[in-house]
Amino acid sequence: MRSFLILGLAVVGFQFGCGVDEADRGVEPEVDSQEQRLICLTESFVTYYSDAAHTTVVGTERCYCGRTPDRTGRRTPFFVEESLGECP
Repeated sequence: MRSFLILGLAVVGFQFGCGVDEADRGVEPEVDSQEQRLICLTESFVTYYSDAAHTTVVGTERCYCGRTPDRTGRRTPFFVEESLGECP
């Protein structure tokens, strides 16, 4: 009976991670952190709005050639993108 209890606690411990971090378990990182690794291939400026009428700005994104996007606020499906040119 005692050995079943110990075995059960060991199994539960392994199911809860047992101190293993996400990188060791092969868990994918958050979407935002994946997007932060993107490299800009064009220079652009994007303004994100709260609705389709573009009444309230809720975020921006500036893309510089060869760098990761510089973002503020939040992204929405309502945006206007201004292309500033191709990268050399």
